[in-house]
Amino acid sequence: MPAGISTGKNKFIGPGTEAPWINLKLAPGTTDQTTALSFQKSLNDVLALNFFFDSPNLIWFFMALAIHTFNPYDIAGTLTTSATTWFLSRFAMNYCVAFVYYGFFHYGLYVARWGKRKFVEGSYPSAGNMLHNLYYWSLGIVQWTFWEYVMCKIWATDQGAGYVSNNEILNSKSLFAWNVFWFLAIPVWRDLHFYIAHRFIHIRAIYKYVHSLHHRNNDPEPFSGMTMHTVEHLYYFSNAFTPSLFVSGLSPMVFLWNFIHLTIAPGAGHSGFEDNFQADQYHFVHHAKFECNYGSPFSAFIDQYFGTFREKLGKSVKYTGEYKNDYEETNETIQLSSKTAEKKNS
Repeated sequence: MPAGISTGKNKFIGPGTEAPWINLKLAPGTTDQTTALSFQKSLNDVLALNFFFDSPNLIWFFMALAIHTFNPYDIAGTLTTSATTWFLSRFAMNYCVAFVYYGFFHYGLYVARWGKRKFVEGSYPSAGNMLHNLYYWSLGIVQWTFWEYVMCKIWATDQGAGYVSNNEILNSKSLFAWNVFWFLAIPVWRDLHFYIAHRFIHIRAIYKYVHSLHHRNNDPEPFSGMTMHTVEHLYYFSNAFTPSLFVSGLSPMVFLWNFIHLTIAPGAGHSGFEDNFQADQYHFVHHAKFECNYGSPFSAFIDQYFGTFREKLGKSVKYTGEYKNDYEETNETIQLSSKTAEKKNS
């Protein structure tokens, strides 16, 4: 993640939470982040475990741990209670957890105005925008809960890789180490999967009928992070079944941790602001340009290798992709020219 957890007074939103590479003398989104992103930087973060312990991943992991501790999956319940009862109970919890998290960033940035560095100054979502986003965002929570039921049913009926209990893990050094490995590996696996899936849904036909819905938010706010077509949710959530469906000796928390990461991470990353603990200039440029920065800051080296990396808003010297000459760049924001818009939607 580009910012990590701030050492400022406000740990999450507001001045002092900007990433250290940001030049506060420049307009939001216009600092060149080339030197902050590279394969060597990502590798070093993995080897030093900074990607986990000095990033939002740590907070999200503790969210998953708290849920696993106080409201674990009712695996046996998939055999003893109705699917509707099981689903509605879990859905209520999932919805509350996700809504509080997303709502905190939406309220802090768009209602309380704690953030001061908005990428597009003066641009705020209308009531219609929010109804649209909340509808599709809610469908994401529905699908998340559905796949949780499916996985718990698989475990309950021994139709896939078996799971191990907390006691088994705590009483076995090898199982404990195996689960710790996967707890650490999930964010890395998520980034790799996200790049592949995201690049795939930018294929013209799939973009037009599926992913374009997400890109209606060219100036995103938190809830737009998981505002997707149902088919895109399917691609996006497919990540969660590896490793839990195929690898034995894992706690159900590995699956839960995967889904918490999938569901919670898009929130602050789509904030539209530069000053919060997960501010993501890299992905905001993707929403402004559509044809670049397909990965996350952690996997930016892939975009750098393929020439689809844009280092900032404004004119890019790094991007060498197909649409290099198809943009009109005005002021501090970037919009698709009509020529490129026609290409992407034809």
